[in-house]
Amino acid sequence: MAQEKLRILSSTLAEIYMRQGHFDRAREVYEKLLLRDGENVLYRKRLALLSEEKPDAKRLKLLSRMLRKVEERRDERKAGKQSS
Repeated sequence: MAQEKLRILSSTLAEIYMRQGHFDRAREVYEKLLLRDGENVLYRKRLALLSEEKPDAKRLKLLSRMLRKVEERRDERKAGKQSS
């Protein structure tokens, strides 16, 4: 039996790649995330930004903060549902 590598794809992983300057890897992660959630506006914006020749650091930081807030709210809602 062949063992498969477990790959965890998340916007957090893509953000880490972006912060480290691995824009191609970040782009790949966002492309795969969009396959799962094709209507996610933030993923689309990040992918569009990463598709530019030279990503704008200020825009990347702004989008990172926005995405972090959305994820925090999502996590809060999940936690609220679990405690009900």
